[in-house]
Amino acid sequence: MDSTASCLELQLSEVEMLKSMYSEEELVFDGDCAPYLKILLNGDSLDDNTAELQTQIDEEGICLGFTFKILVDSHPAEIKFDFPKLYPEAAMPNVFVRTSGILSRQSQSKFRQKLDDFLLSLDKGEIMVLPVLDWVNEHLPGYVDSLDTPTETKSIGDGPCSFTRMWIYSHHIYSKFKRRDILAWASELSLQGFSMSGKPGMICAEGHTEDVEEYWARLRRLNWKRLVMKEREDVCCDSLDFLKRQFRFEGFEEKVFGTSKGSSSSFHSDIGLLRTFLQEHNCSHIFELYFGINGDSQSPGVDTSVGEGR
Repeated sequence: MDSTASCLELQLSEVEMLKSMYSEEELVFDGDCAPYLKILLNGDSLDDNTAELQTQIDEEGICLGFTFKILVDSHPAEIKFDFPKLYPEAAMPNVFVRTSGILSRQSQSKFRQKLDDFLLSLDKGEIMVLPVLDWVNEHLPGYVDSLDTPTETKSIGDGPCSFTRMWIYSHHIYSKFKRRDILAWASELSLQGFSMSGKPGMICAEGHTEDVEEYWARLRRLNWKRLVMKEREDVCCDSLDFLKRQFRFEGFEEKVFGTSKGSSSSFHSDIGLLRTFLQEHNCSHIFELYFGINGDSQSPGVDTSVGEGR
C-alpha cells in the first residue's frame, strides 16, 4: 500500500471513531467529505476507491474537513479540522478555532501561537484530533477576555494605526471549502477586498495590518499547489478616518471571471474581465505584476486567455 492510500485508511479510521463518539450536532462534516463518508456508510473497501479519491483530492482539492461545536464560558465556539492528504504520516492537520469575537486580537494571537506549539509537539503518524480537542477545551477559556466590556475586535478607537493591502496569487482556487473559508475569514477579521476563483486564483485583502497578517497566516496553513504573496502595501495612519480612506474595495466578495470547463468546480479565469475590474478600482498595476501585460492597455490585440493546462 502506498503512502497516500495508507494515510487515507488512517484518516477514515479516525473519522469513523469520531462519528461514534459525537452527535451530528457536535460534529459537522464539510460538503466536500461526501466521497469519504460514502465509503464509511456503504462499508466499501478503500482499495476499490483509492484511485477515484486520489483524483478528486488532486484535481478538485477535496479533503476530509469537519467542525466541532463547543462552548467556552457558555459562548459558542468552533474547532475546524482539515486533513492534508498525507496526514497523519507526513503532515499535520490544519486546525482553526473560531471564537465569535470573545478573544481580543492580542489574546487570539497568543492562543494561536500556543496551539501551533502544541501541534508541533505531537508525533507524526499518530492520530491527533482528540489530543487537540482536549488541549483546546482545557486552555481556550484562559484566553477569553472579559465579556462585560467590548474587545479590541469589536471597538477600535481613533489614533495611530496601520493599514495593509495584500495581493495573493494562487495557481488555482476551485475547492468549495477553501472558497468558503476565504470569505468566512475575511468577514471574521473585518477585511475588505475580493477573491477570484478559477485558474489562476487571486486574493486581495485590505484592512488593519494585524488582521491582514492573521488572514495570510491562515491561508498559508491550507494545502495549495502554489500560493504566493505578490505585493504588500503598508500605510501608517494617524487616525481611523485616514485609514478608512485607504480602502479601494467595499466589503469582501468572491468574483468569478470565467466559463466552466468540464466539471462545475473547474474553470479558467477570463483575465480580460479581471483587467477591467482592476481598472475600475484603481489597481491597474496589479495586472501587469501578475501577467506581465500593461493593465491600462486597451489594445484588442492583447491575448487575455489563460492556458488550458491544469
